[in-house]
Amino acid sequence: MYCDKRGLAFTASSQEAVDAFDSSVDEFLASGRDAALLLKRIAEVDPEMVMGQVLRGYFYRLPALPHLAAQSGDVLAKAESLSVGASDREKKHVQALAAWCEGDIRRMNTIWESILVDHPHDILALRIAHTMHFFLGDLAQMRDSMARVMPRWDESIPGYGYVLGCRAFSLEENHDFAQAEPMGKRAVEINENDIWAGHCVAHVLEGMGRRQEGIEWVDAHEEAWKKRGTFAHHMWWHRALHYLELERFDDVLNAYDRQFWTKPSEDNTDICNASAMLMRLDMLGTDVGDRWDSIAEVSAGRIDTRLRPFNDLHYIMALTMAGRRDEASTMLDSMRAFADGHPESSVTIAATYRDAAIPVAEAILAHGAKDYARVVEIMMPTRYKMLPLGGSWAQRDVWERMLINAVLKDGQHSLARVLLAERTAMAPTSAPSWSMYAEALDDCGETAEAKAARGKAAELLAA
Repeated sequence: MYCDKRGLAFTASSQEAVDAFDSSVDEFLASGRDAALLLKRIAEVDPEMVMGQVLRGYFYRLPALPHLAAQSGDVLAKAESLSVGASDREKKHVQALAAWCEGDIRRMNTIWESILVDHPHDILALRIAHTMHFFLGDLAQMRDSMARVMPRWDESIPGYGYVLGCRAFSLEENHDFAQAEPMGKRAVEINENDIWAGHCVAHVLEGMGRRQEGIEWVDAHEEAWKKRGTFAHHMWWHRALHYLELERFDDVLNAYDRQFWTKPSEDNTDICNASAMLMRLDMLGTDVGDRWDSIAEVSAGRIDTRLRPFNDLHYIMALTMAGRRDEASTMLDSMRAFADGHPESSVTIAATYRDAAIPVAEAILAHGAKDYARVVEIMMPTRYKMLPLGGSWAQRDVWERMLINAVLKDGQHSLARVLLAERTAMAPTSAPSWSMYAEALDDCGETAEAKAARGKAAELLAA
């Protein structure tokens, strides 16, 4: 056996093959463009390397794109045939890939966590488990997974910065901003290519409402992060969230057109960035022109693709808002059929469709039809069931905003007042939220309180 840069043993024909594996994993950790290209080098050097096949299978599954996911079964078959002489750790990786191909994501995560008990330096198992806990909204598991391995890592071990960035993000999503921020910043100091750690800090600054700092954080690292592939677009989206909360709507549209949706993209994160931002702008009364059309055109190709509920909701938003309601309804029917076709099954996301994705999709269609009372009826109980959709608090917030928008549009003044009291308490530096709160207070006849809320919005915009 040969060892990687962290001393982990691999079944391979040469050290060159293991070094090629390391290079591909490093590029994956850095969200780079060339991870798949480097993977080809492993196949050239050692086509029989079991972990090379496993890594290929993981890369086929991670993007949640049907044409790639369809290829994972053949890769799994080859990995299983090669695993006879593999180590126990490598066999577990093959078992994890098998669980993924079967749709049993929680069993897959359990297998990766079992690897980390004895092999805490298996950075591939660590990073993908981290990703997939996040994918499922299993935030406590994501936090605790990182806490278990951290005592076995320090700055002398290659890849430590990436691990620290994951630990930081796991704390941020559990609202421990005080610990997350310095960890994320330290990870970026160690390696500016670690855009995931930079992303963690962006989330902290957004979550704490530190608007100008959030803009400056992304500005300061923009040149480095431009080289990090399509995930850089998500960083530009984060910066635009701050523009939005400062009511710099022209800057949001400029970022949309020039930075994170410069042309139609098949990348799911790009689609989600674009769809969610246009939805926010539309609800705040900004004319977005024909921008929905290109997102809807891409989304129309995913009507029968059930790989991630979170993504599906962004497709349905685009189709609905572009006026393609029949296609949005067909997608909703496909979601229902998927959930009905997997009752009490091991397909993890089936329950997520039933409990959260289908209700939110119904609410999106109702919102598009201006049936605001129906949106409120659906979303009031569903808003507390959305965590399993995955994505971050910042991303899922678009559907919280949809509820508030519907409450205001439906004239449910008292409910609007209390929901916006809640929102301004949680996001006290959001000028649009204070403006909406002032509107709701006026509607309830609370003139003095409305004046104070309007003053708070003006104060934030003048700062």
